[in-house]
Amino acid sequence: MQLTTGPSAASRVPVASGSPPEVPKLTRGSATRTANARLRLSREERGWSQERLATEIRRFSVIHEGREAGVTGNMICKWEKGDKKPSLRYQRLLRALFGRSSVELGFVDDEALPSVAGSMQNEMGRSIAAAAPGGPQQMGCEVGPGGTLVLQADAGVIDSNGIPVERRDFLRLFAAAGGVAVVPLATPSDTPPWERLSAALRRRASVTPELAEELGQRTAGLYGLEERVPARVLMHRVTEHLGRLTQLLESSSRSPVRRELTSTAGETAALAGWLAFDMNDQPATVAYYRVAIEAAREADDNALWACVLGYESYQTASQGRHDQACALLGEAQRRAATGSTVMTRAWLAAREAEEQAARGEGRAALAALDRAQDAFERGESDGDRVWTQFFDRGRLDGLKVTTYTRLRRPAAAYAAATEALRAAAPAATKKRSLLMSDIAEVHIQRREIEAACHFAAEALSIVAQTDFSLGLARVRRTRDHLRPWQHTQAVRDLDDQLRALL
Repeated sequence: MQLTTGPSAASRVPVASGSPPEVPKLTRGSATRTANARLRLSREERGWSQERLATEIRRFSVIHEGREAGVTGNMICKWEKGDKKPSLRYQRLLRALFGRSSVELGFVDDEALPSVAGSMQNEMGRSIAAAAPGGPQQMGCEVGPGGTLVLQADAGVIDSNGIPVERRDFLRLFAAAGGVAVVPLATPSDTPPWERLSAALRRRASVTPELAEELGQRTAGLYGLEERVPARVLMHRVTEHLGRLTQLLESSSRSPVRRELTSTAGETAALAGWLAFDMNDQPATVAYYRVAIEAAREADDNALWACVLGYESYQTASQGRHDQACALLGEAQRRAATGSTVMTRAWLAAREAEEQAARGEGRAALAALDRAQDAFERGESDGDRVWTQFFDRGRLDGLKVTTYTRLRRPAAAYAAATEALRAAAPAATKKRSLLMSDIAEVHIQRREIEAACHFAAEALSIVAQTDFSLGLARVRRTRDHLRPWQHTQAVRDLDDQLRALL
């Protein structure tokens, strides 16, 4: 009997890693509907639902235009699906709200930009002039009524590529609880982001609770995007957000809210480290993890510290140092015992099970799985941290598959794989690529080679879409285990897919 999933991935054509598929273009005048993935990406980056974005637009319009906006969540849905395109007014509001250009929000093609750059430049100049009586030349960073931080930037700036630099325009961040809270971007610097954050952590800070909450939601949104957006695409957004957090830490004094902001900065740095690891940038990975631990120490956030150690365990495991990975995970679980969510403890215990199995320590691996299962069952209603968003029942079952496969327990691995497929969402996420590779390993142990190649091909298809280096490493390992059957048609087809991707 073979496990089954959706349509055969072997029939799919991999996308070259240099051509990311995640940002379809909305071509002006096109007769076919094209989803606006860029607008959706900007919304999800903030951690906002479609209804929440509609609410923010309505509030933004009243404050800055003095009139109502009739936008609804259903309208946002139609814009993102490509059923309709926002009017020029809503495009202007969205650009100011997100601090992004029309190209970045999917309103015009990259190729169409030269013909509209001038008009966009003039439009932004008028918008900023209307918002600031002093004119664009007099704009700067001011403190408005009630202590609200407002950024007023130069208008109509065009970069060397002819793209309007609207991301530096006013209103960089619209706070959730009334009033405008805007964080300016850092000026370009040769100082690495992790060094700037490390220096900022040694200064004193003061931030409103509303702004701290909004920035935390932004970090959560970026963690959510990591599941399906290539690291090289997401890294810019993460470091941009980290720059905003760093600026606030540089200019604020010690307070309870600073502690929350410090944890958010540490969470963001940990995500940057994970992305750097996915991009095979070892120095940046280590640097981001170190400053994330520095933030965890200042904020007295043991849960964050445990998260970073859990992330580091993947790095050492990828180098074959499973003993060190287990040591890191042991220390992570010690820190997670206090001040951590149950889901964090469940994830760390399941990770330890994987690594103990890789060491051949069956008893320790099974004990860790038992702890993970127990914590997961108790953690259903527990408040998650941003890094456990991905850890659902399907991911737990996937870690069980890995553990049982490494312990060469094909019957238990098969049962776990059946449950994992039942629980896993069909979306092309990075964690699904890992699950498909692990299920392929189950079929190899059962000598079901066509099924193994089918699941490996599906994993590879997701890797092609997400440019996920850890997923690619898993597929390559699976291919190595298929060596005894390398002359079969199924394995040759898998080799064709690998060659097309690489």
